[in-house]
Amino acid sequence: MSFAHRIRKTLITPGLVAFAALAPVATLAGDHGGGAPEPMVLTVNVRGDAYAQFGLLFETGSPEAAHELLAHRPKIQHQIILLMSDKDQANLRTLDGKKALAEEIVDQVNHIIHDDRKTGVKEILFTKFLIH
Repeated sequence: MSFAHRIRKTLITPGLVAFAALAPVATLAGDHGGGAPEPMVLTVNVRGDAYAQFGLLFETGSPEAAHELLAHRPKIQHQIILLMSDKDQANLRTLDGKKALAEEIVDQVNHIIHDDRKTGVKEILFTKFLIH
């Protein structure tokens, strides 16, 4: 049994949203803590018999927003997982689908941290995006 098949069989069962947050802290594209930022990596079921794995970096408009991302990381991950569970894999494979998803994630995260695009999350950057 292949590694991917074992993961799929054990972590991703039909109707269940599974995720793996591999990065220890939320990462910001504007973070000046030194070194390369670590993306937030999620693996989630999507509609149909597929799952998506993607990495996110958050570009913020203020240091306060960066702090809020860290403080609300579990809720942010939860909302992204819920958002992804209703996405169609065929749409996510397109450029327009990925751009629309990025916009939805920015809106969701800014809602969670009670901010807007000017001072909150300006955009998210995908560091990887795989659908299987």
